[in-house]
Amino acid sequence: MSRAVGVVEFASGPPRPPDTYLGVAYAMIGGVRDLAAANPCSLMALALVSSHVLECALKAYLSRDGDDRHVRKADVRHNLVRLWELSVAEGLGIEPNPPSWVVMLSRIHDKPFFLRYSTGVHGISLPGAEPMASELSDVLDTVAASLR
Repeated sequence: MSRAVGVVEFASGPPRPPDTYLGVAYAMIGGVRDLAAANPCSLMALALVSSHVLECALKAYLSRDGDDRHVRKADVRHNLVRLWELSVAEGLGIEPNPPSWVVMLSRIHDKPFFLRYSTGVHGISLPGAEPMASELSDVLDTVAASLR
């Protein structure tokens, strides 16, 4: 009697999109969940990690043909709202209008990078842990399913 113990996937060749982006997003989503569940929650750390997970997830979808040159352009690369809109336009099954947490993250994640450096600001508005963390997980799973 044969019994499957596990499945091992093997890929050969240099790492490339979309796998590189998706790999980073999945490697960091656990941190999003942990930070969101912490009491007290470090919203700044949560926003920083969440921004990067969303950016990588959307870039994975947009580079599904193996070419990521268009998502590395200056007006796109860290603009989460633009990445969201492009993903919707290319058929990703997410809400057409980015949720408020995406808009908030985009404002502080893109130039001039307030979330990373806080240069010239006295305060930063951050989205709450929920529904951001759970909706971000859903977006990541949607991207992964679309790439299968």
